[in-house]
Amino acid sequence: MFEYNTKRLYITVIAEFSPEGDLFPVEIRLDDGMAIPVDRRLVKPLDNLAKDGSDAWRFLCMVEGMPMKLFYDASSYRWWCEPAA
Repeated sequence: MFEYNTKRLYITVIAEFSPEGDLFPVEIRLDDGMAIPVDRRLVKPLDNLAKDGSDAWRFLCMVEGMPMKLFYDASSYRWWCEPAA
């Protein structure tokens, strides 16, 4: 489900955990049911201290051949990306 915010676009992400506890985004699901596969995660998640003070993990991924930043807030269990300009 998409939820619009001035700085964040909340999205539904399907993710998998490895046996070691590592988190991998696998798919982005849109409101219309369309699923966009995440090709791969480029680096391990990075701690991201957002401008609003929230602490989230930043995932640099390839989605449909294009680099994309996905963010995950473990305290609220929510995923978001930055809206396109």
